[in-house]
Amino acid sequence: MTVSAALKTAPLPPARADKPAPDGPALLLAALPQPLLVALPDRRLLFANASAERLLLDGKAAQRAGHLMALGQLDAPRLGQLLQQAGAGSSARLGLWFSPGLETAWLHLAPLAPGVLKACGWPADSVLLTVHLDQPALTQAARIDALTRQCRLSQAERHVLLLLADGQPVDATSRHLGLCVSTVRSHVRNLLGKTQAPSLMQLLRWTGSSQPLSH
Repeated sequence: MTVSAALKTAPLPPARADKPAPDGPALLLAALPQPLLVALPDRRLLFANASAERLLLDGKAAQRAGHLMALGQLDAPRLGQLLQQAGAGSSARLGLWFSPGLETAWLHLAPLAPGVLKACGWPADSVLLTVHLDQPALTQAARIDALTRQCRLSQAERHVLLLLADGQPVDATSRHLGLCVSTVRSHVRNLLGKTQAPSLMQLLRWTGSSQPLSH
C-alpha cells in the first residue's frame, strides 16, 4: 500500500485546535518504514518519522533552527523551490544521492489531503516528502531469481550469475564454486543462450537495473 493510499483509508480523529492530533494519520506516518517528513514551503519542518530522523543523524539530511537545510544533494534553495511548487499543488519526483558513499534514492513531494491537514493541525500548504531508499542487493537478487524461474536456469547457472553480478571475475567465480574456468565459461554460454541476452555485459547490467531484459 502506498503512503497516499494508506492515508486515505486511515480513520481521521476530530481536529484539535490546541495541538496536532497524536493519532490517526500522524501515527500512521510515524509507523511507516520509509523516511517521511512534512514541511512548509519556507522549509520549516513540522514532522519527521523515525526513519527520517535517522537520515538527519547520519548526515544524509540537515536541519537548522527547525528548517530543512539539505536532503541528499539538494541544498536549501532547491528544496525551497520544490516545496513551494508542491505546496501550490504540483507533485514532483526526482533522484537523490548521498555522499560520501553515493547511496541513491528517489524523493516524492506531494501536497497532503485536506482531511489529513485538518486532523493533524497542519497548514494548508504543508508538503509530504517521502524518501524511497534504493536497496540494490535486494533488487539484484530478486531479478536473478525471476530470471532463474522464467528462463529455467540451473542452480549452477544461477550461482555463477550471482557471483558475476557481484563483480567477481570468471577465475574468482571458478575458485569460489570449486569449478574449472572452462566449466564456468560453459555456464556463461548457457546463460546467454537461455536468456537471449546479446552479451554478458548486457545481462549483468540488467541484473542491477530496473529495465526490461533486451533480447
